[in-house]
Amino acid sequence: MSKHENPYPGENNTGHFWDDEQDLRELDNRPPRWYMQSMFIGLVAVVIYSFYYPSIPWFGEHSKGTAGWTQITEMDESVAELEAYREKKFAATEQAITDSSLEDIIRDEELKTYAVKTAKTLFGDNCAACHGAGGQGNAGFPILADDDWLYGGSLAKIEQTLINGRKGNMPARMLGITDAQASELATFLIETGKGAQGKPNPASKALYLSKGCIGCHGPTLAGNQMLGSANLSDSIYRFKAEDQHASVVRTILHGVNQGHDVQTQDAVMPAFGKSSVIDAVQLKKLVVYVHQLGGGTPVPAVKSEAK
Repeated sequence: MSKHENPYPGENNTGHFWDDEQDLRELDNRPPRWYMQSMFIGLVAVVIYSFYYPSIPWFGEHSKGTAGWTQITEMDESVAELEAYREKKFAATEQAITDSSLEDIIRDEELKTYAVKTAKTLFGDNCAACHGAGGQGNAGFPILADDDWLYGGSLAKIEQTLINGRKGNMPARMLGITDAQASELATFLIETGKGAQGKPNPASKALYLSKGCIGCHGPTLAGNQMLGSANLSDSIYRFKAEDQHASVVRTILHGVNQGHDVQTQDAVMPAFGKSSVIDAVQLKKLVVYVHQLGGGTPVPAVKSEAK
């Protein structure tokens, strides 16, 4: 066997060749000086970084670093900077919102647009969990994107609702109504709500009259906004369900907010005006935002004085 000889003995190569012609070969040179210097500088930088910023996990807790930096601190500083910028840029508009009545905000297109845009985040943070991101309502909660308002859709009523909250009330088993009667009454209400397409049994209306429903919901089933009683003639349900008949029967038999009955329907709106969650100016913006979502009562234009 012939002995392998390096054809380039004085070249400082490793003797490894990448092709048969031995043109491509691996040299044994040191890396460039700039490369080595960069590597050593990087190693020093890693050590400095590890002591200055949070980094290495020790026994159950990471190294907090000498800088005292955290992502939360940086976020808080950024938020504070953004709020300071907004406060400076929109100070005049915010003051106008503070000084203006709700009606004047609605009439002023610039103030209304500003209130709606800034209230969108407020609504998402405080209202969307129950009423949906667009006011479409979630299961068991009212829809705000229509013109069906239990307590009225005026600016004053919406403001009152946001400030003081609401708690519905409906007695369970009015005047001793039986299960069979509740089912018959539910069918009557659902069919009546369909309008011309419905087929209510006229004889069933006697249950509506004799079991006290007329006292709150009125002779035409249209409800009473003073009491917050629902309109039963429009097929818009406070407690919407896949089996609407069963849901109506449950409401008739177990009522609304009847604490002694575990099957009662819950209907409670928190009082934002009595908490520190939002301030008075933010509450104004929310009123304007909710008012424009659906069928809020229109605000009349200011009549110009005759000359």
